[in-house]
Amino acid sequence: MPNGKMNCFVDTNLLVYAVDPTEPQKRKSASNLLRRIVRDHTLVLSPQSLNECYHVLAVRRRVATTDEVRRFVSFLNEFCTAPYDFETTRLAWVISDRHGFGWWDCMLLAAASLIRCNLFFSEDMQHEQPVGDMTIVNPFSLGSNFRFSK
Repeated sequence: MPNGKMNCFVDTNLLVYAVDPTEPQKRKSASNLLRRIVRDHTLVLSPQSLNECYHVLAVRRRVATTDEVRRFVSFLNEFCTAPYDFETTRLAWVISDRHGFGWWDCMLLAAASLIRCNLFFSEDMQHEQPVGDMTIVNPFSLGSNFRFSK
C-alpha cells in the first residue's frame, strides 16, 4: 500500500538468493537489499512471490528444512500486500502484450503496478526498463551509492 515512500517490489529470485547459501555473493547482496527495504517499511510482495519462494527453497533446491522455509515465508507474509485477483490478471495481459515478459513475471509486475510500486527489483528482466510508472532494477547492477528517492 502506498506510504509516501518509494515502494519496492522484490522478485522471487531475490527472496531465494537472500537465504540460499549456494551463491554467497548474491546472497549477501540480496539479503542486504531485503533488510534495507524491510527496515524502511517499503517492501511489497504478492501471494505468488511467497508461494514461488516456498516451492524453490523447500522443494526444488532444498536449501533448508520445510520448517525453516515456512518460518521465512511466514515472516515475509507481513509484506504481502499486493493483489492477486482477476484485475491483476487483466493488467498482466496488457503487460505481456506490451513488453513480452514471461507470464508469471507479468503477474508479478501487474501486482506491483496495481499497488503503485516505484521499483521492481529483479535480475531476470532488463535493468532500468520502465513498466508503467514503475522501473525494473537489477540490484546486482547497482553501485553501493544507490539511493531510494522519488
